Amino acid sequence: MNIWQLIQSKGPESMLGRTSLESQANILGRVFQARVLEQLNGALFSIQNGTVTSKSIILGKVEVGKEYLFQVKKGPEGLYLIPTDKMPAVTRTLPSKVEKDTAGVPAARPSQLSSPLQTTHERLQAMLTPKGESIPPTAIKHLVGMIDPLPAIEKERAMEMLKLLVNRTGVSNIPEKLQMVLSGFSEKEKVLQVLAKIEADIQKAASPTPVQQKLVELIQQMQQSQTLHTKAEAIHFIRQVVSLLGLDFERGLSEMIRHNQPLSEVKMEQLKPLLMNYLQQVETSEEKSAITQLLTKLTGFQLLSREEGNLHHLFMPIPIKMNEEAKEWYVHISSKKKEDMLDPDYCRIVIFLDLPVFSSVMVDVFVQQKVVNLSLQHSYPGMELLLQNGTALLKKSLSAKGFTLSSVKAERKEQEEPGGMAVDFFKKILIPTDIGVDIKI
Repeated sequence: MNIWQLIQSKGPESMLGRTSLESQANILGRVFQARVLEQLNGALFSIQNGTVTSKSIILGKVEVGKEYLFQVKKGPEGLYLIPTDKMPAVTRTLPSKVEKDTAGVPAARPSQLSSPLQTTHERLQAMLTPKGESIPPTAIKHLVGMIDPLPAIEKERAMEMLKLLVNRTGVSNIPEKLQMVLSGFSEKEKVLQVLAKIEADIQKAASPTPVQQKLVELIQQMQQSQTLHTKAEAIHFIRQVVSLLGLDFERGLSEMIRHNQPLSEVKMEQLKPLLMNYLQQVETSEEKSAITQLLTKLTGFQLLSREEGNLHHLFMPIPIKMNEEAKEWYVHISSKKKEDMLDPDYCRIVIFLDLPVFSSVMVDVFVQQKVVNLSLQHSYPGMELLLQNGTALLKKSLSAKGFTLSSVKAERKEQEEPGGMAVDFFKKILIPTDIGVDIKI
């Protein structure tokens, strides 16, 4: 299967039309809950409500990382927030577009009221209820216990992962699925770092078994530093890594069973089956812990790859060694099926890269009827100039392959999220593409 054939997938409607934190903070007297993320300058803080962040003046003692109830006040220099413990009896939600359009028309029923205080439990219920499936209260309690203790950014990352899992796989066994995915995106140790530990343990063996020897060869092959100077080198590397990881191992087993082939004929050429086999041979708890950790990572990555009716969703982690440093890139592909293949004429790819000079860059490519829209989210000051200088060449290269470049959009983030994978990466996967034109072609 050609992994570069992609497609646009539609996200849940609940992700659209969300009320911004800025709108909430501009209503005098309003009380809402938010977490303090960072002190920017004096009384200016970065705060977060749900998945929305904003900058606000806070007068009063607050601590970074904690949640508070804030009330909007007005002073000589404008609006500001103060911490409060007073909750209003009833708080009116912001009027929707429908309510604005029907102003002055008698309502058929009382307007729905909601409290601005939204706990993790309430956010989970709101997310899971629309699926039409029941989830035991014990599972909800387990999820809250997993998510609540996390730091602010990791908590929001976990919520976005959970939305993705619910949307892709349903609510069955959701706590176990979330635990594996959280492990997969843990930045404590990269895949290559865990592999280096396993290799060191195998090298201690006096007479390694054939499986151990094959595993060492594969690990050494994956740990080679990559330059990726040309497009051909990059494509070859990605195809090789995806194959070596064994992310399609289970599908290969199901194909063998379907064709009545004995499982004893399974070829030990991929990381996942080699690790599963090696796990049965190790004796120390340290070795078992490292191998189990990596197997959990791989399984967590696999959970994000699913088929939904006529849609393919493929998720691929790409361990890479650059400048002797272990890094991880992530690729999400969504596409319609076209004769059991991915459709290159109507597709989408979202890539999260960790680069030596540009740092974190997220690339979102949307293709519809051979028309390409490209957007980048980055923190590199000179990126816009590079895009302007390279757009003509990109347009020419795509045209030679029968595609038309419609727009190129760049968004610069002043600060990167700490702890690796950006929350915005998961939001991009869930919601429809945001086609905007910064550079008109």
